[in-house]
Amino acid sequence: MLGKLAFIHYPHGPKNARLETMPFALNTVMSLAKMGWAVDLYLWEKPLWGRPIADYRDLLPQNVSIQFFTESRFGLTGRYLERWLRSRFKQRKDYHCVLGLGQKGAFIGNVLAKANECPLIQVVDEFPSNWPQTMWTTLEQEAAQKAAMIVVPDPQQYPLISEELGLSQTTPYATLPNIAAIQPCAHDIDWHLRFKLPKDSIPFLYAGTVDTWARVPEILSSVADWPEPAVLIVHSRSKGEVDAFRQRYSHLENHRIYWSDQVLSQDELNSLVAYCEGSFALYHNSGPHIEYVGFSSGKLMRSLACGSPVIASQLSSFSFIEKENLGILIEGGSEIPSAIHTLMGKQSEYRERCLNFCQTKASFEAYWPKFYEQLIQMTGNQLES
Repeated sequence: MLGKLAFIHYPHGPKNARLETMPFALNTVMSLAKMGWAVDLYLWEKPLWGRPIADYRDLLPQNVSIQFFTESRFGLTGRYLERWLRSRFKQRKDYHCVLGLGQKGAFIGNVLAKANECPLIQVVDEFPSNWPQTMWTTLEQEAAQKAAMIVVPDPQQYPLISEELGLSQTTPYATLPNIAAIQPCAHDIDWHLRFKLPKDSIPFLYAGTVDTWARVPEILSSVADWPEPAVLIVHSRSKGEVDAFRQRYSHLENHRIYWSDQVLSQDELNSLVAYCEGSFALYHNSGPHIEYVGFSSGKLMRSLACGSPVIASQLSSFSFIEKENLGILIEGGSEIPSAIHTLMGKQSEYRERCLNFCQTKASFEAYWPKFYEQLIQMTGNQLES
């Protein structure tokens, strides 16, 4: 083994922001293990109902040791939680480097790095300004200012993230795109049969949280004006979320809308995305976190990686979609029917472009060498000693 690393995965809302849904974090852990590092992986998430903890142990290499935590184990908050976390982690030793994701993950990472006198790499998945300003905002800034390197999912994000964290211009950073490592999917599942779609229908997909910030009501209301024979599949793994949303927006129901709340494996989800003619990645622009979402948009990057074009919001960080002809950018919901018409019947040509883009310009592997070179440089002296 090259040495031992700690990866603290403690994002906002860890119950929903699971490691398996954040490819840039999952890929980092897997890649470090494959390079020969022993990795202690700390997760603040509970296994989904009906799915055992062994899911990750089956997925990750044997040199990744997983430890699960809960977000409020003793109901602690504020300074009480800070003190408990500090006492819990300051005794853990033998690490050559620590990686921390999320505000609390950055704090814990800083505690571990100090205890081990080793470098801290801060993985920033959210703009600090996206959340209420609390003590954790300050602790995240303190950790970032001591970090040996910052990692972001999209290079467009770094200048503003650097400003919000109060970093110096000399702080090293690297990019690791939030893109799943997906082999081109064969259509091994008949999703027409599984969802009971009309035989000749052409499905388009929305997959993710069903909420207004993702402009799902606009998508639903546009379906009545879609060209035939296009249909919409709305997929969310939360039955409660789907039921509540459908009740609230029952006036937008349409016989061409099909709902799914099945818990799909990653392979099944990838198969569904690849099967569909296109996917939606729409956002309300609520500030920098959305304006610069770019390569960190999981639904958008998964779609491209599966060879499926996107209908996405007209955001500056999505300009590569038009430049590379990977889908359609729109301003309002009234433009959706036209975008559907443009994409229909062109699956093969869009698939080739999407796959080529993800295997070259946006691949995790393309960005990995710069990150790993800096990691080796900052840990080199310790590994030699």
